[in-house]
Amino acid sequence: MQSCHQVLDFCNTNGGVVAHLSKSAKLMEDMQLDEIKPITELLNSGKIQVEEAILDLERFSSDFNMDPARLADVEDRLTLIYDLCRKHRIESSGIEKLTADIQSELSTLGNIDQEIVDCEGQLKQLKSKYFVAAKKLSAARMKAAKKLHRRVSDQLGELGMGGASFEISLSPLAEHSPNAKGMEDIEFLISTNPGQSAKSLNKIASGGELSRISLAIQVVTADTSKVPTLVFDEVDVGIGGGIAEVVGALLRELGEKAQIICVTHLPQVAAQGHQHLKVTKHEEDKLVKTEVAELGVTGKIAEIARMLGGIEITDQSLAHAKEMYQSAQA
Repeated sequence: MQSCHQVLDFCNTNGGVVAHLSKSAKLMEDMQLDEIKPITELLNSGKIQVEEAILDLERFSSDFNMDPARLADVEDRLTLIYDLCRKHRIESSGIEKLTADIQSELSTLGNIDQEIVDCEGQLKQLKSKYFVAAKKLSAARMKAAKKLHRRVSDQLGELGMGGASFEISLSPLAEHSPNAKGMEDIEFLISTNPGQSAKSLNKIASGGELSRISLAIQVVTADTSKVPTLVFDEVDVGIGGGIAEVVGALLRELGEKAQIICVTHLPQVAAQGHQHLKVTKHEEDKLVKTEVAELGVTGKIAEIARMLGGIEITDQSLAHAKEMYQSAQA
């Protein structure tokens, strides 16, 4: 209303817009120039339009009904809306979507009993499917465990662990507690001597034995394994001669299907490698440094000869090393 009254004052009071337009049109008419007539007509037209605007504005002002109570209600509602927006950290334009989301959630909660019944039905169906699949998995595990036990135990005998027995323990879980990995815990057990009960690998197997057991498992499962790289350390501890040659041959066989990294001090194992890296340590500026060098054919044979004969390499040890290397690479 204040703005309306201010506009009416501009237009009417004390030489307002209407008065100025009237005077301007009169001055133009007094000139009696044909060139000025169009301008005069525009000024008269403007005066008429402003007068019509004044009439409409006066009519609007007289009909306008100010309602302080309504204004208070609107301001209270706006305050509530902005408070909600701050609380939920949204823009005011998102209040309608928030309202719809809350109403949808309330509708769901209002039907919570039926929702629970539906969920229980779905849970029962899923449990039934789970136990069907889990029982199939358990049967397959039992079958595979027997096969793996026999084959790994046989392989351990070839690796110098005669009398060792590799076993797989399948311990059932609580019947009504579905588990993502099936209905049983699986643990690898080993008995290193005949007559001894099988125990957990991490309790009785030494580092070298663990390496050989791992090698035996990898050899047996080579056709199904998806492990890209295997590292064997001290796999040759406590063995020598023919067993060492078997270990080397098995490692080389695995090397055709995956990357095998093996730390060894036995010439029978080293001779089987596709690639040879010599690791040495030396002191420099009071610091111990480690160097790794890739060996060519001549270096490989010389290193195998050193493993065979000690520090001094003889023609005989070189000849033996060359024979071992060529035999392994054939």
